[in-house]
Amino acid sequence: MSAWRRSPRRKSADGHEPRDLRGRICFGNNAMPEVEVTARVRVHALTHHGAVRPHNEDTVAVGEWMASNDLTRSKVFTFEEEGPVVAVVADGLGGHAAGDVASRAAAGYLAARAGGLTTTAKAISLLQDCNGVLYDMMVRGEGAPGMGTTVVGLVVRGDGAIAFNVGDSRAYRFDGSELVQLSTDDTPGPKLENGRTAAMTTPLITQSLGGQSSFTEIHPHAESDSAVPGTRYLLCSDGLSDLVGADAIAARLRENEDAEAVHALFKDAMGLGGKDNISIVIVRVED
Repeated sequence: MSAWRRSPRRKSADGHEPRDLRGRICFGNNAMPEVEVTARVRVHALTHHGAVRPHNEDTVAVGEWMASNDLTRSKVFTFEEEGPVVAVVADGLGGHAAGDVASRAAAGYLAARAGGLTTTAKAISLLQDCNGVLYDMMVRGEGAPGMGTTVVGLVVRGDGAIAFNVGDSRAYRFDGSELVQLSTDDTPGPKLENGRTAAMTTPLITQSLGGQSSFTEIHPHAESDSAVPGTRYLLCSDGLSDLVGADAIAARLRENEDAEAVHALFKDAMGLGGKDNISIVIVRVED
């Protein structure tokens, strides 16, 4: 039996207002500027252009830190105090000009604002605002016409977590035994209970942030979660999920600590051809 399933939909519930408490992001031996953080959350993040694409159009963001350059090992962030932790993966659309510009703009916009999210409705509204920002950039001549990106993000608060996405970048929850997909794939074909399409993996997506020649409305997805201690969340671009199946992802998470799991999953994707940019973020709510 597969250890992977799609999370059932939950109704949105009002959360608490953001607390005015501050802490640090630990980045190697250097502390980044103060931002709001949550009780004992550790994040590992990696992004790489893969084995085929000439450059990286993915962007990963954790708090105020953001990267689209190749990383040979995961960056580690430790959050010690109360407040929201935000992680984002954005995958610039291949075949469109300035996908890297779109992914960096979206990741930066969302990472700077998602800490204030308290409901799934607010997450959906924020993604719609971000979509408008990309089209405004095109009108001003920034980037290129039709530039776009998929995105998946997670905000962890003291009272729970919210995962949000547009496109086919994914968010999973892993509780030590079962891998649950929290995101919904915007891909053609009928949807299975687990959020994937019934057809084989496809490079086509049905919506994105930007991606069209003129403004187009989107219908984002958001899912709330309890974020109990011991939970791990995985955010990734399709450079991982198109090549490495959910059962294999669950096995890597089950068998490895976070840094080793990120490295093992990256090696798995590269070993299977590394046909796309690869971005992996693991967020752990510690005991």
